[in-house]
Amino acid sequence: MSSSRTMIRSDINEVSMLIAELNNKEDSYIGYCGTEVEEIANSFVEDITDIHYTKSFVVAYEKDELVGVLGFDASLESHHAEIWGPFVKKPEWVNQLWTEMEKLLPPEIHKLSMFTSHHNQNLLSFAKEMGFVKQSEQSILTVSRENRLQIKDEPIVELTEEYFSEIKQLHDEAFPETYYNGQQLIERLSQNRKVFIVKESNQLKGYIYVEAEPAFGEASIEYMAVIDSERGKGFGEQLITGGVQWIFTYEDISSITLCVNAANETAIKLYKKVGFEHEHDLVFLQKNR
Repeated sequence: MSSSRTMIRSDINEVSMLIAELNNKEDSYIGYCGTEVEEIANSFVEDITDIHYTKSFVVAYEKDELVGVLGFDASLESHHAEIWGPFVKKPEWVNQLWTEMEKLLPPEIHKLSMFTSHHNQNLLSFAKEMGFVKQSEQSILTVSRENRLQIKDEPIVELTEEYFSEIKQLHDEAFPETYYNGQQLIERLSQNRKVFIVKESNQLKGYIYVEAEPAFGEASIEYMAVIDSERGKGFGEQLITGGVQWIFTYEDISSITLCVNAANETAIKLYKKVGFEHEHDLVFLQKNR
């Protein structure tokens, strides 16, 4: 017997196992979701918050076997949703899962995005059929604690409230279409989510936003920007090396990941200088509703 339904709490482990299995293959990799079962399961509970996963994900079963999952991570403030999937063991489920998921999308969501490996030809073909348009190509870079290059200490300081308005403005100018706007970035700050800045004579020069996940041995550099007039002066490298040094103060963290536009050769060169290595090539697609 085959059926599809919305996800329930008891599905989390099985769904996370299916996503991890498929996300460890380049031809079915999707950039939003991670590759480790515990990390994915944690994301359902901790990260998918605006619309609960029980109201944003659908699963497909054949007899008692999970054969597909599809859902979205919504940002109601940004009117945007990231599509997780479709993750399917049998491609005949794709259209039905999409139809069921679309019913769950609230009217406040005006834009959908997909982020997948350029080797994931099945998804890229499906995305084209659904009206998604390629926006950019992105590269995923990683560095491990063991493989990072020897770098000098770089003076960066943690963001303080006096620079909040400047950071929000710089972030929104540098990343106008991104998932978190400047205000949301400030609201996300916590023990494991930090913004660090460089300044001279109390003048802001740039910032870096990093997220640490010591429970999973991982961390990410999510955003880094330098004020236009201050580029080429070494502030970018200063921010990256300082961010990397802070992340690796967590003894449980073994690697750091980041995503950068594949056309941004200057940034890629900068990250590789610190020891980052290329891991994935991804395609970013969007669709208006």
